Amino acid sequence: MLQCRGGQFYTGHTDDLERRIGEHKSGLVRGFTQDRQPVELVWSDTFATRYEALACELRIKGWSRKKKLALFRGDWGAISDLAKGKNSPSTSSGRTEFFIHPSIIPALHAEAARAHPREACGLLLGRGTRIEGIAPAANVHPEPLTRFEIDPAALIAAHRAARAGGPELVGYYHSHPAGHPLPSATDCEHASGDARIWGIVAGGEVGWFRDAPGGFEALSYRIEDG
Repeated sequence: MLQCRGGQFYTGHTDDLERRIGEHKSGLVRGFTQDRQPVELVWSDTFATRYEALACELRIKGWSRKKKLALFRGDWGAISDLAKGKNSPSTSSGRTEFFIHPSIIPALHAEAARAHPREACGLLLGRGTRIEGIAPAANVHPEPLTRFEIDPAALIAAHRAARAGGPELVGYYHSHPAGHPLPSATDCEHASGDARIWGIVAGGEVGWFRDAPGGFEALSYRIEDG
């Protein structure tokens, strides 16, 4: 975690901490830190796998400023106190970021099981901050066991339906048959930053993220009644 000019924080993960910090300090990393020099490393940790590091990054990005300051100070008691009563699906500020119809998560697990060992993929449909349904799509990637590409015909049909008054294209989903419910390195490379929601199915769980301009952000949600 870096502290930037103005007291703002940047959180990331890397395979080579010393090299990456040097790149941030020299302004070679485009984006958030480049425009907020100087930057200083205020917290770091090591993890056995890249997925664990990414999971920690996404978790910290969802924290309040007070919680990040407590991490900066190494005040784990304060972090624990701030976390009390902040159970998923709410964020550390208690704000629910989107809502899910109760049929969605079982449907995603069913699609992942149906496609196994290939990656399942499809569209998340709804309105505003609500996901009300899914539209399974063919995975047309030439390597469907480890990659996904949503059939363009499904995307065209969804946009046409939305223009005709149907549900909006809220986001996308896919599965990781042998991975984790987190954005993979490949997911991060191909993200567009269009702010849509991604649902990632793996290991009996569904992880929810926003494809934000600065990278994937973990999301909180609430399952609606009925």
